[in-house]
Amino acid sequence: MKILLSAAILGFLCWAISEVLEIVQRGYSPSVYYLTAAYHVLAGIGVWGIYKAQTAGKNLFNLVATAIASIAYLSFSAFPLQVMWSGLSMAEFVAANPIYKLAGLVWFTGMILFSISVIRTGYFPGWAGVVMVIGTVVFTLTPIFSWPMLIVNITNIIFAATVVYIGFLGLQARTPIKPGDDA
Repeated sequence: MKILLSAAILGFLCWAISEVLEIVQRGYSPSVYYLTAAYHVLAGIGVWGIYKAQTAGKNLFNLVATAIASIAYLSFSAFPLQVMWSGLSMAEFVAANPIYKLAGLVWFTGMILFSISVIRTGYFPGWAGVVMVIGTVVFTLTPIFSWPMLIVNITNIIFAATVVYIGFLGLQARTPIKPGDDA
């Protein structure tokens, strides 16, 4: 479990750093793309550490939520590098590769469910799950409503910091919530 939680912490740190670089550099750079790719791989693995930390025994909701989130993160592992190598903007790349719209829908669904699992279980502070829900919604709605990227960058940094925080909480030896004990 510690290796999985460490993957979550490292992955979400990569994301936070990539968001800070994106703000400082006023856009994407190879560093941002590589950090984002690393984030997707490590987050896809690391969400299982959060699952294991907060779930003792079998909890079907948590298991399904984690599986969907993990699959979505891993499906986006190559995405940042493909965008970078294509020379297209992210919007142009997605338009040319609509499969990523489906992957985005899977990510949105997985992260909402995963965030709810954090809230329901009660192992981590409930506000952490709320931050994750808000971050997921803001990330998803930004391109739809053409909100400034700075809003999504800051939201993503807060989201990433929250997951890093619960990852460190998970590394502390506490007993997970038993099935039926969560809300």
